Amino acid sequence: MKHELLLAAIVALSASGIASAQNPSKISSNFSTFAGSTENSDSLVTGLRSGGLLITLSSTDAAGVTTTTTFDTPTGKMGYGNVNKSLLLARQQLADVGITQPTNAQIQASLVGGEVTVPGQTTPTQLQGVLTMRAGGMGWGQISKTLGHNLGSVMSGRATTPVAAPLPAPAQLPATAATKASASGVTNASGASSTGVTTAAGSSNGQGNAYGRGITTGAGTSAGQGQGNAYGRGITTGAGTPPGQSGTASQGKGKGG
Repeated sequence: MKHELLLAAIVALSASGIASAQNPSKISSNFSTFAGSTENSDSLVTGLRSGGLLITLSSTDAAGVTTTTTFDTPTGKMGYGNVNKSLLLARQQLADVGITQPTNAQIQASLVGGEVTVPGQTTPTQLQGVLTMRAGGMGWGQISKTLGHNLGSVMSGRATTPVAAPLPAPAQLPATAATKASASGVTNASGASSTGVTTAAGSSNGQGNAYGRGITTGAGTSAGQGQGNAYGRGITTGAGTPPGQSGTASQGKGKGG
């Protein structure tokens, strides 16, 4: 008995779903927001169902100007189930490019093909018309797959809009390269960049080595540039002049007594 009741419930639910898809008023109400008005959704359902009547979509802007778009369908007469699928796929295709409140022309493009202007982009996006693909012999599952979705997900409303891949992170310098770059960018007191040790006055010696070249004088001048070595040349005097350049004693030749 329980099994029979469960089977009856399943049949009833299935019949209800089929009736819903077969009900033109129900289909129209489901797409009235998408189409912009009940009149527009009625025209879509009637035109797709008949396969011969022109579809007319109208909208009025804030200034009171009415715009009308009229187009024919490339498919023949459709059952209401197919009408519902075509409108679901058309709505999904527009949502995938960021359009949830389409204009009349954008609805037309989603159904029969054409260019649409996508928010945030200057180059128009070409849409494959759902009805055009259907007229070309594609099944609804193939059309849905072409749009990047599973038909069941679209039918149930669970289809998600594809997300663009994130931009790659900027390349990072290796630790050694970063260290070298930092070491070669020492700044002196006057704000000039040098590759050597900085003098007190902000001048760059750039020539210091293990032999004493590049030692800074008290006056901020570079001592022993090209002359300092292990024998003491380039050592700074209190006056800021290198020894060995004035007087015999400073040259290491002073006489005793």
